[in-house]
Amino acid sequence: MGLVKKKTGAPPVGDAPAGAPDPRTADPRTADPRTADPLAALNDADPAARRLAAHALGHGPDRRPEAVATLAGRLEGEADAGVREAILTALARIATPAAAAALVPFLDREDAALRNAALESLQQMPAEVAAPALLPLLDHADPDLRIFAVQGLGGLAHPGRADWLTAVLERDADVNVGLAAVEALAEAGSPEALSSLERLSRRFPDDPFVAFAVDAARSSFRGG
Repeated sequence: MGLVKKKTGAPPVGDAPAGAPDPRTADPRTADPRTADPLAALNDADPAARRLAAHALGHGPDRRPEAVATLAGRLEGEADAGVREAILTALARIATPAAAAALVPFLDREDAALRNAALESLQQMPAEVAAPALLPLLDHADPDLRIFAVQGLGGLAHPGRADWLTAVLERDADVNVGLAAVEALAEAGSPEALSSLERLSRRFPDDPFVAFAVDAARSSFRGG
């Protein structure tokens, strides 16, 4: 390819015109003029603009309640997978009690991918932020929500985790919730839960799945 002669009077390559942002130093989160106001840009018709706006809110200093509410409201009706992911990531990064509480309703959605993604976002938050949002679900009337709460709490590195999960083993009337707690305790490596596992076996003596799960957990705790 031949050399291209620079036009007379043109600024040197890499230099921005006077008054324009330097592309070498401009923040990519705010370089797009459509995201100058990321809260407003979350409702832009262009998914790319919405994705940039969510990214900006998650990485910026804005922790206002309206930022969380706007992100959650956009997530409610968002059809674009990339924008969804950006919103969930933003809420996980904001990681305030309000952000955790905003994710909890999505655990009750028919969309399994959205449910799982919301749970993963909660688990990415600090345990002391996510746990208070999940704990009330352990008493929810819907056993599926109790299972999600067990799974979420099981993934948190919190000193109260074993106590919460052993309480589920000892009191929850739904066998599937109990099995979820057994699995969470086994994955967390909580040998102090052995006595509670035995009580679960006694509560459901004729359920082969309980017997199998308890035996597997007991073996994992003992290194077998």
